[in-house]
Amino acid sequence: MSVSNKIVLRTAKLLNNGEYPIMLRITINRQSQFVSIKKSSTVNNWDEKGQCVLKSHADCKTLNPLLKNIMTKIDLYLLNAADSETVVSFNDIKAIVLKVTNSNPEIKAETLFKFFESEIKRLTDEERLGYAATYKSTLNCLKNFTGNKDVPFVNITLDFLKKYEVYLVKKGNATTTRSVYFRTFRTLFKTAINDKICPEIHYPFKGFAFGKYNNPRTKKRAISKAQIDLIAGKEIDIKNDAMINSRNYFMFSFYCRGLNFIDLASLKWENIKDGEIQYTRAKTKEDFQFKLHPEAFKILEHYREMEGNSDAGYIFPILYKRHNTPQSVKYRKLKVLKMVNTHIKEIAESVGIEKTVTTYVARHSYATALRRNGISKEMIGQSLGHNDLKTTNIYLDDIGDPVMDEMINSAI
Repeated sequence: MSVSNKIVLRTAKLLNNGEYPIMLRITINRQSQFVSIKKSSTVNNWDEKGQCVLKSHADCKTLNPLLKNIMTKIDLYLLNAADSETVVSFNDIKAIVLKVTNSNPEIKAETLFKFFESEIKRLTDEERLGYAATYKSTLNCLKNFTGNKDVPFVNITLDFLKKYEVYLVKKGNATTTRSVYFRTFRTLFKTAINDKICPEIHYPFKGFAFGKYNNPRTKKRAISKAQIDLIAGKEIDIKNDAMINSRNYFMFSFYCRGLNFIDLASLKWENIKDGEIQYTRAKTKEDFQFKLHPEAFKILEHYREMEGNSDAGYIFPILYKRHNTPQSVKYRKLKVLKMVNTHIKEIAESVGIEKTVTTYVARHSYATALRRNGISKEMIGQSLGHNDLKTTNIYLDDIGDPVMDEMINSAI
C-alpha cells in the first residue's frame, strides 16, 4: 500500500476573503482526496516547498505549528499502522485532521463548566481529592459570577477576566483566595489548550496582570505563646467532648512542630515509638521523626485511656473503620476540620483573642514562638518541612525579625 500526504494551497477554489483554502491532500494507491484544515492563505504568503505559510502571513505563529502538528500525528499513525499491518483508509487520516483542528462535531470546543466537571472527575478518579476540591470551589465561584450560565472557551476574553477580578474584590475575597481561583482557572485553560479543546489563539491570560497572584502576601496568622497558653488554660465543660477534642488537636499540633490537621487525623499508635513521633506528611510525602514534647505526651495519655476511641487504630476519634475509601477519609477529615476550627475560634474569642484562630494558626504560631526565642530561620524551616527559606519567611513575616532587632539594639 502506497500512502502519501501533503499540505497544499488549493488555488482552484477562491474563498470569499480573497484567499485560497489550505488543505491536506491524501494519496492512497494513486487515488487522492482532500480534507480542509479550515485555514486559508494568499499565494504570496504560501511556501509550497515547506508546506507552510510565510512570516508575512498574519497567523504565521499559530498556523505553522498547527500544520506541523497535523503532519506529525499523521506520520505517527502511519508508522504504527505499518508496524501492525493495519490497512489505512482516507477516513482514518481525515479523522486525525478533524481531531487536531477541532472540526469534528463530537470534539468541538467544550464550554467552561463542562470541562471543569470533566477535570474534577479525572482528579477524583486519580484520588487527587485536594485538587478536585479546589477545582470544585473555583467552578462554583465562576458559576456565581456568570449567574450559572455556561461560557464557551472562545468567549473568555481579557475583559471577562478583568470583570471577574472586580467581582471577586467586591465580594471581599482576599488576595490569597483570588490567587487560588485565578491560578486554578489558568491551569484549567492551559489543559484545555493542550487537549485541543480550545485553540491557543483564544488564551486570555497573556494580557492579564497576573503577577500579584503568583506569590500573594499571606494574612498574618500567628498568635503569641501567651495567647496559646490562654487557649490551653480555658476551662471547658468535661461533658463537652467535641470542644475538648478540638482544643486538644490544636494544642497537639502546636507542640508537634505545627503538625497539619490532615496528618494529625491519620496518626495511629504505631506512629508513636520510644518517646518519638514518626509519620509521613501527606502533602509532601516527606518523613518526619522527632522527640515528643511533654505537653504532647499528656494529650496522648488522655486518648490512650479513652473508651470508645477510634475502632480503626487511630489515636484521635476522627477516622473509623467505616471510612474505608480515599474519598470518605478525605471528606471526613474536612468535615471534622471545619467543626474543630469553629470550636477553636469560639475558645479564642472567649479568652479575648481578636484574631481568627484556626488549626493552621497553631503551625504559624509554632514557627513564631521559635523565632522569638532565637531559633534560626533555617532550623525552623527544616522542622516545618519547607524546601526553601522563602516559605519560612512567609510564616515569620508578621513578626519582623526579633533576633536581628535584639542584635542591632545591643550593638548601638
